[in-house]
Amino acid sequence: MSDTTHLKRDAVAALNRGAYEEAAERLQKLLLAEPRNADGWFLMGMVAAANFRISKALELVDQAIELKPDDAEYLAQKAKLHALLDQTDAAREAADRADAAAPDNALTMDTIGVVYSKIGAYADAVPLLERAVAAAPDNAQFHFNLASAEQFLGRAADAADHYEEAIRLEPRFYRAYWARAELGKNDRTPRDPAPLEAQLATPGLGADDQLYLAHALATEYEKADEYDKAFNVLELAKRRRTEQITYSAQTDERLFEAIKRAFPVTADYPVSGTGGEAIFVTGMPRTGTTLIERILDSHPEASSLGELQAFAAAVKRASQTSSRVMLDEDVILAAPNADAKAIASDYLQAVRARGHAGGRFIDKMPLNFLYIGYILRALPAAKVVVLRRNPLDTVMSNFRQLFAIHFSYYNYHYDLMDTALYYVQFHKLMAHWQELFGARIHNVSYETLTGAAEQETRALLDYAGLPWDPACLYFHDNPGAVATASTMQVREPIYRRAVARWKKYESHLGDVKRLFDRHDIAYD
Repeated sequence: MSDTTHLKRDAVAALNRGAYEEAAERLQKLLLAEPRNADGWFLMGMVAAANFRISKALELVDQAIELKPDDAEYLAQKAKLHALLDQTDAAREAADRADAAAPDNALTMDTIGVVYSKIGAYADAVPLLERAVAAAPDNAQFHFNLASAEQFLGRAADAADHYEEAIRLEPRFYRAYWARAELGKNDRTPRDPAPLEAQLATPGLGADDQLYLAHALATEYEKADEYDKAFNVLELAKRRRTEQITYSAQTDERLFEAIKRAFPVTADYPVSGTGGEAIFVTGMPRTGTTLIERILDSHPEASSLGELQAFAAAVKRASQTSSRVMLDEDVILAAPNADAKAIASDYLQAVRARGHAGGRFIDKMPLNFLYIGYILRALPAAKVVVLRRNPLDTVMSNFRQLFAIHFSYYNYHYDLMDTALYYVQFHKLMAHWQELFGARIHNVSYETLTGAAEQETRALLDYAGLPWDPACLYFHDNPGAVATASTMQVREPIYRRAVARWKKYESHLGDVKRLFDRHDIAYD
């Protein structure tokens, strides 16, 4: 065995056990001896990726690909790195090349499939993920990844089968229990809670796993009308999570106040210009944003691009601030000097990179409600829809939901009162935007929409400048993918069972009501 073979073997072993400095040292020696060793460059890229140096990792993997252009594993990892950098077009191109290279390794096929899922190409993801499962049927994670893609495509039965198989293969795969519960929310028949209760009592259970199990168990308690049990199991798990994170309601309050100062009511804002193709659907999460998205996406002249982070990224780049946070007070203070045309150009370029070739498009990132001032300054002709829902239902629905655990912008939802305080700031900011922009913003009440669907849909289309089309009332027949917490709910016709759901939890909402009373927020 040659010295370089030894170095590569030792580097791989070090990388696998997390000894990244040791791995890098071995690989540097390997590349000094063999500068054209493609595996050496590729593994250096994996070391950089493990250290969260994604751009550097991409450079190193590209070096490997120059030496071995048709290596499916290299191309799959290149696609993954581009996806992590939110470079959708580049991720798609690399994933297509990786697939064309006919990978025969289960992990590589799974990686390509996961990349397709991450960029919203679920129909392309499923065949790769199916091949990965066929090649490695005992891998629980591969079954989970396939189930997720099937779920987003609305294939509930197939998704359920693979979640069940993931749990069978790995009984402590707690995220799969939660995903299975989310999938089954439309099924009103509760499961026996005893197995989940037993899992939740496992000694040494991690905080994240406790969250997954608690949310799965709360779903079953709700179906059995045991709402106090549901609340208590969630509150306990979320309190533990709150102890592990850094969140301050006061920090968010300062952020909201800074946004309002950046867009004073005395300033002049453009009323015409670019952006007429854009429809932004915004609002607090869990208020009906996905429902509105599906209604609009069912119109033949509009198509949804999902929840884009592109506008926030364009504002961040234009602010020229150095922090790693997408939106903070430094970014907001730079707003008056930010180039609105540059923001518009940057954003629309990202939209084209998502494969949008023309016509009206829908950007359904709920948190864009923070950016309404930026949107209507950079894209004056854009349409902005804001969802409003009963404040208590909004608070409870956010608290009951488990958002992406490591997405810090939803950290408020681990505590009921933090969620209520966040809603107060949302309410005040929406009043500010309304004072600034008036009828340029279209408000939709979830309760009114679910009670008078055609009337509200006609008003929505009229605001958006779209002709009436009855297909919008049959959004539940739309076969397109849905990658949000409402992925299964919007496969049904409009229903009203979520209206006034807060009353099921009324005994726990006394402090929230008193907070809303102090801020003159009507809730009943």
